[in-house]
Amino acid sequence: MKLRGAGRSRVRILAIASAVAMAVTTVVVLAPGGATARAVSLAEPAITVADGNSVIAEQTGSNGLRFYWNEHGTNTWHAEQVAADGTTFSNAAIAQVGAFVVIAAQGADNSLDFYWQPNGGSGWHMQTVAGSGTSWFMPSIMQDGAGVVIAEQGAGNSLDFFWTASVGASWHPETVAGSGTTFSVPALTVNGNSVNIVAQGPSNSLYFYWAVNGSSTWTPEVAAGPGSIASAPAITVNQGSVNIVALRASGLGTEFYWAVNGSTTWHPEVLPGFDTGAPDITTYPGGVHVVNTTFFAGVGDESAVNGTGNWQWTPVSGVEHTATYAAVTTNDGVENVTFIGGDGNLYFYWQASDGFWVRETVDTAANL
Repeated sequence: MKLRGAGRSRVRILAIASAVAMAVTTVVVLAPGGATARAVSLAEPAITVADGNSVIAEQTGSNGLRFYWNEHGTNTWHAEQVAADGTTFSNAAIAQVGAFVVIAAQGADNSLDFYWQPNGGSGWHMQTVAGSGTSWFMPSIMQDGAGVVIAEQGAGNSLDFFWTASVGASWHPETVAGSGTTFSVPALTVNGNSVNIVAQGPSNSLYFYWAVNGSSTWTPEVAAGPGSIASAPAITVNQGSVNIVALRASGLGTEFYWAVNGSTTWHPEVLPGFDTGAPDITTYPGGVHVVNTTFFAGVGDESAVNGTGNWQWTPVSGVEHTATYAAVTTNDGVENVTFIGGDGNLYFYWQASDGFWVRETVDTAANL
């Protein structure tokens, strides 16, 4: 579970959650630039931690953008409208960057929009990162030093990368891989002085890209060959290695890949759950958590202690079934999971010290 090559580290701000993982079927539902409002939000929420609190970004059923934050240690949630109806046409991606919360999403006419707000502040600021015809499906976002980096699937199934030196400064575009290379939402992570990106490649393969900060030269690797994965991947860094998860192309279940820094050898492991959708991944002290929707329309958690390869599956969600895939982060060592339930409500789960999962309703279908 490492990176590769000098200066190729990268660490994920827990939650791109990303966000970040969305299956092809979900991508179709969220067709680029589609202006038709949904009865309730079917968008996958994104989650991270900012200023010690769990925070969630969610595309609404009217193609607006909402932000939620809780008071850590309580079940009190607050909602804010980030962008009006008719502005947001993909799942959102969220991260903390220094003293700011930042959100990225596909805007009108297939543009790429960026929003930010100081922690504890009020009112959201907006920038257009890339204009019309540039953005396809949801982006991935995270902090890189004092700046922000974004990856997204571009026109013609290309892979695009954007960076800014600081929140509110100008954006700089780069092409990571050209047309016909990228067939899912990419996942992005940063560790040290370089950036890693993963995405589904041609014929259900898994492609990994890295570049040192300050260089526009991206190096590709095939982490898994054709016929390997069937969803957007998710990525994190864990104790000197890179960890990637994606839905298996053959049969139910999630495939886990890891590689040690400086090695191009990827090690696959099959996780034990009955997974059916794009997974998300986070680390905790001493191990890794993976969440995914299951064959039974619930949410399952798969965890392993670092270095063991011994994965344990446990159910997360209760009686409500999921309508979207789940996103995961860790806050103060505690795993946090969010998703839209089959009833259209936005739920938040956290794991108590006794191992049981505690459910909180963040918002109801009527507001989404």
